[in-house]
Amino acid sequence: MSISLSVLDHLGLNLYSNTPAVISEVIANAWDADATRVDVTIDTAAKAITVTDNGHGMDLRDINNRYLLVGYRRRDPSSQGPLTKLGRKPMGRKGIGKLSLFSIADRIAVHTQKTNSEPEAFQMDAEEIRQNVKAQEQSNENEQNPKVPRYSPLPIEFDGSGLSGGTGTTIKITDFKRVRLTGSSISGLRKRIARRFELLSDDFEIVLNGNTVRFEDRDYFHKARFIFQYGDHDYSVHSRNLDIDEETGERLAFTRPHRFDEDGNADQAGAYETRGWIAIARRSNDLDDSAGGLDDNLNRITVLMRGRVAQEDILQEYRLGGMITKYIFGEIHADFLDEDEEDIATTSRQQLAEDHPKYKALKNFLDTELRHIWTETNTLKMRRALETALESNPHVKQWYDNLRPTSLKKRAKNVFRGIDLANMDDEHKHDFYATAVLAFERLKLEHALDQIDEIDDSNMETFLKWLADMDAVEATQYLEIVRYRLSVINELQDKVLRDDYERELRDYIFEHLWLLDPAWERATEYENMEERLQNAVERVNIRGRETVQPDVRYRRISSAHVIIELKRASVRLRKTAIEDQLNDYIAAVREEIQKDEDERRYPIEAICLLGKLPIGWDNPDVRTRDERSLREYGIRVLTFDEMVNRAHSAYSKFAQARAPVNELRQTIEAIRSYRPPSDD
Repeated sequence: MSISLSVLDHLGLNLYSNTPAVISEVIANAWDADATRVDVTIDTAAKAITVTDNGHGMDLRDINNRYLLVGYRRRDPSSQGPLTKLGRKPMGRKGIGKLSLFSIADRIAVHTQKTNSEPEAFQMDAEEIRQNVKAQEQSNENEQNPKVPRYSPLPIEFDGSGLSGGTGTTIKITDFKRVRLTGSSISGLRKRIARRFELLSDDFEIVLNGNTVRFEDRDYFHKARFIFQYGDHDYSVHSRNLDIDEETGERLAFTRPHRFDEDGNADQAGAYETRGWIAIARRSNDLDDSAGGLDDNLNRITVLMRGRVAQEDILQEYRLGGMITKYIFGEIHADFLDEDEEDIATTSRQQLAEDHPKYKALKNFLDTELRHIWTETNTLKMRRALETALESNPHVKQWYDNLRPTSLKKRAKNVFRGIDLANMDDEHKHDFYATAVLAFERLKLEHALDQIDEIDDSNMETFLKWLADMDAVEATQYLEIVRYRLSVINELQDKVLRDDYERELRDYIFEHLWLLDPAWERATEYENMEERLQNAVERVNIRGRETVQPDVRYRRISSAHVIIELKRASVRLRKTAIEDQLNDYIAAVREEIQKDEDERRYPIEAICLLGKLPIGWDNPDVRTRDERSLREYGIRVLTFDEMVNRAHSAYSKFAQARAPVNELRQTIEAIRSYRPPSDD
């Protein structure tokens, strides 16, 4: 083998980052060798992967002049030409695929036999290659005519047990780097091999641990809601979960133009032809796939040439905007990219040269198609918005079927359409369904209120039912408020535990007084007075203001004047300092409200929020005595975590014990908590 260290590093050790891509290179070599079957065996006990094909095999000349020749031009007319003996278009081109094995493993053993030739077997070790080549390159540093570094693989005993037909090649991969072979590796590799090859050929079988890899092993067509197809093959037959057209009863699969010109414009007489499909998933999280312990994101459009992956994802080339891009996945076959002698693939073998005219034409064509799909998908989803909601949540359907009057059903269709078009995940979607249902229950009551004048003794039962419904709606609405507040409190509790709550609470507490007392709701009609009294308390002269750095707010609630003083989490004060400072604020507020006869009737309450208890309050007796003294002035002291814990306890108890259980609440809870069963 003739090779430099830079070539070994760039095209071997760092060529690929995942096992399926590497195994795909070996399978592609089997195709080029006219094999009709290739067996991939994962031995988790021996920690080895073996790939065996029944192709034409190699003799000693082939090994040295072709296999070990890095950069061997497989398609060169002076070599084997544009077609194999069976008339196949070869997948390989640059002759560097064999180096990719060193991306995942350090040791490779090759056993091969060609008709009428002696069997051959040899072993290559990545570290030995590196040390051998490095030594030769160093010895060349002072030579006027340096020699190309060469490496001679180690001959080993031939083991032809896997070559049942007498010819073919077996490659055994061991000493893996960062690769763990487990039972799940088999299912994961099967899925990924199926996705990296076309697998529509009858004369080439890929077998993984004794089972043939089939087209359906791709395991993603069931995720399609709509599918757009290019070429003659009908991929929709594999897509069992496509939406159905309400008028025709046909599945929503669409045939699109598949020929285009050099500028990427659709043209039946265009020079370029593609085939494949682009689909829209029902939910964005459907495209978060995992197999063999590896995460795999299906939110991409793969480009294949000659039946194998040439570019992992072309979708990332586009900046379409909008949530719809998170639902797209697909596969485009573009053999025209690989018809000339010029190689359009980059050295990494996982990307195509973006400045190549053919690649630009493909990009332009797909850009037009993606914009069409985006528009068409939004139209389809708009038409089916209500059906989607009813199909995705049986509790919504049950509620909708009983919804009266008819005018509300028409409004419901528009609301559910908006929710569906928002393209949110399941958890948030069902939350919005529940909120929408509650809103419509309120609308039902308003409709009933319009009819109240018609109520008399003869239909008093109807009137009483309406009152009961109103109680149920109001109770459920309040429970929604409690649920929201608990979620806020839980988030604040996390921040308290992480000691990063000071900045977060500073503004939030002043706008959400219910954190301090569940009965406190801010009255917006007092904004002018709040501004006036806020200025008054800020003008109070505080002793040692430079050290204390007070942060004080005044708020007017329905039943009191409230002063809130917030101290930095690191500050520790004595009770006397708190008393002096807050009494000054109270005096400033009292002076202002004395000017208004109505306002001076309401009490003044002051709260000091601290990160740490006042000095001496670790003694329960001292704390009890100080708190009693402060209460006489209308002053309370709380720490941040006490405030959050008390609020959480108050609202939790209401949610668990006092919230009435009624049919509407049960419906809302069922809608919110429902999750559709997996399609897998």
